[in-house]
Amino acid sequence: MSELDRRIVHDLSDFLPNRIFDAHAHLYRLAKLNRPPDSWLHSGPAEMTIDGWRHYLGEQVGTQRLIGALFMMDPIMPTANVDGENAYLLDQLGQDPHSRGLLVISPDSSPAHIAPGLTNPQILGFKPYHTFSNEKPTMQSSIAGFLPEWAWQIADEQGLIIMLHMVKDLALADSDNQRTIRQHCQMYPRAKLILAHAARGFHAPNAVKGLRALHGLQNVWFDMSGVCEATAIKAILNEFGPRKLMFGSDFPVCQIRGRCVSVGDGFAWLEWDTVLWDKVAPTGHPTLVGLESLRALKEAVDDFGLNEEDVQDIFCDNALRLLGMRSGPGTLTQDLYRHARQRLPGGTQLLSKRPEMMAPEQWPAYFREARGCETWDLDGRHYYDMSYNGIGANLLGFRDPDVTRAVQRRIALGSMCTLNPPEEVELADRLCEIHPWAEQVRFARCGGESGAVAVRIARATTHRSLVAICGYHGWQDWYLAANLGENDALSGHLLPGLDPLGVPPELRGTALTFAFNDIEAFESILKTYGDRLAAVIMEPCRSADPAPGFLHAIREGTHRVGALLIIDEITIGWRLCYGGAHLKFGIQPDMAIFAKALGNGHPIAAVIGTKQAMSGAHGSFISSTYWTESVGPVAALATLEKMSRIDVPTHVAGVGRRIMDFWQKAAAKYGLPVVVEGYPCLAHFRFDHPLANELRTLYTQLMLERGFLAGTAIYATLAHTDEIVSLYGRAIDDVFGEIADALGNGEVQKRLKGPVAHTGFRRLVS
Repeated sequence: MSELDRRIVHDLSDFLPNRIFDAHAHLYRLAKLNRPPDSWLHSGPAEMTIDGWRHYLGEQVGTQRLIGALFMMDPIMPTANVDGENAYLLDQLGQDPHSRGLLVISPDSSPAHIAPGLTNPQILGFKPYHTFSNEKPTMQSSIAGFLPEWAWQIADEQGLIIMLHMVKDLALADSDNQRTIRQHCQMYPRAKLILAHAARGFHAPNAVKGLRALHGLQNVWFDMSGVCEATAIKAILNEFGPRKLMFGSDFPVCQIRGRCVSVGDGFAWLEWDTVLWDKVAPTGHPTLVGLESLRALKEAVDDFGLNEEDVQDIFCDNALRLLGMRSGPGTLTQDLYRHARQRLPGGTQLLSKRPEMMAPEQWPAYFREARGCETWDLDGRHYYDMSYNGIGANLLGFRDPDVTRAVQRRIALGSMCTLNPPEEVELADRLCEIHPWAEQVRFARCGGESGAVAVRIARATTHRSLVAICGYHGWQDWYLAANLGENDALSGHLLPGLDPLGVPPELRGTALTFAFNDIEAFESILKTYGDRLAAVIMEPCRSADPAPGFLHAIREGTHRVGALLIIDEITIGWRLCYGGAHLKFGIQPDMAIFAKALGNGHPIAAVIGTKQAMSGAHGSFISSTYWTESVGPVAALATLEKMSRIDVPTHVAGVGRRIMDFWQKAAAKYGLPVVVEGYPCLAHFRFDHPLANELRTLYTQLMLERGFLAGTAIYATLAHTDEIVSLYGRAIDDVFGEIADALGNGEVQKRLKGPVAHTGFRRLVS
């Protein structure tokens, strides 16, 4: 090593974790490789053993850190003796119980021929090389040209690994490569595919372009061996997260002095014999590829904001889990929730997110990662979210790339300041453009706040106190006052599950209730309290269209007594149409409130209204520090911009219709008492049976076992693809069949693996 190498090693030392497992390393015997005399390999030992790997790589990362590696023989020339090289690998592995290996295979290999090697517990799969392809030139070979179908079949049957170094000029950006990988990973779901060299990301733009085509594949991993630029590594982190990325040295390539760089439409290796270093780099000197690769990984990790736990995963634990050298999913998720119940009153911050509402002691309370409509719990279990998708907050899907990009920019520039964010003015203008009747806007950061702000403004504008409601509008005192009852003995009876404990009894009678579509009840409130009524707050709809004339009657009656109409669009807004659902029904309220989907997972809420209705906001003190941060408005602007380009309501309605059809057909097929209801964008079903709650719990339990977060309702999102919905449809058929069997045999309670789910709270709108 040179003095430069040692300086870089020192600079990287704090970045490296205590344990490193090399997920991509080669052994070799020069005499068996048939390499030309001028090959760079001739500058090293004639034979590279595991001890040699440990010595040389140890100089770069520290010998004491290396706990093992996934070995394969060095890229073999077509004339080499594959059997002899595999035998050498087996011999070496016998001397290192902490390492594992992959057998070299070629199109001429056969299952019978390779079978004896697979009996060795240290052999975990296959390493095909394009050099064996019959398609010439081999650098343009299809994957099938050097990776035989039987290898996929055996890998699927035995849960083995395939380490793939794809070729072709476009690498992962090549449509044939994409198609082959996607089709085979879906056809052979138990096969574990490692896409070597950051999906051959030596030309970084190819990796960036191609990775999206692999979205949703759960049996794909990546090593970053030999890659000297951070771009491809960051693209993997962005699309697949840190649990799918593994450190690899590509030993002995890591010993080359130079680096690989993206150039034009390809890549080039800058090595000692390909560059006149004294001419092109008079002020610089090359270091080892391994160190350049570590630098690139560090840059990607730093840019992505990963922590020490993530780094340990990348350098070691991800490989150990993949190779079966570390136990599978544990109990971190459930253990943390048991602790949380002692530390956090109620266990969670949102009633709807309590596991007890779905499947107690089974439903995962916490997530580690969330992308699209997929999530991973703390134990690494993967689920498709076919339930509430952020309780309706993520209409575009979790971590939408366009929204995330806008938020990242704002955070990079600073998200909080002594001054105000200009984006709030832009967002206010945009909301008023979408809703032409609105003239002014106030912002908050959650739905409950926006409801409280709107009610405060209405009371300030009208100089009245009473509010009429016919739905759910949050946890604040103004709303829960409706549940106080006429006296203490009746408190909590109107809206079961919404306990008004702690709400001042002096507020009794300030919130008046009527049922949705019940004009007579509404008129009764107007007759009795009309001259004291400040506002009526209600959703325009929830599961079905309002009765003909209902909304217009509410508006007319509200204005007749001098009150204000506030439309709550927190849940239904943006789902039925672009903007509030009241636009669809031709209703012009005095105010409307938005939250949830407005920021697609980032806290933001809005109260929009006419100038007259909002006049009370000028005098009433309504103020909060964190209402002035800028991430919320930025996220909302990005969300609205994307929804203006893409017809999200049509997409989620289509998803919902397919799912409702699955429910209905499977219920009919198995004779289950299932009633399907709701708008397709907010589809739900219920079991019409005395054991409805037990059946609901069993359904969720069985879906969890199949990798789905699922209850009896779904908030469809833009991220729900046809492919994912089809997977869910197959699971519905399977689960409904099992439920029918349990019901028919009187074993519903017996088959539950935990307590029965709790019931939620009652709404006044269906």
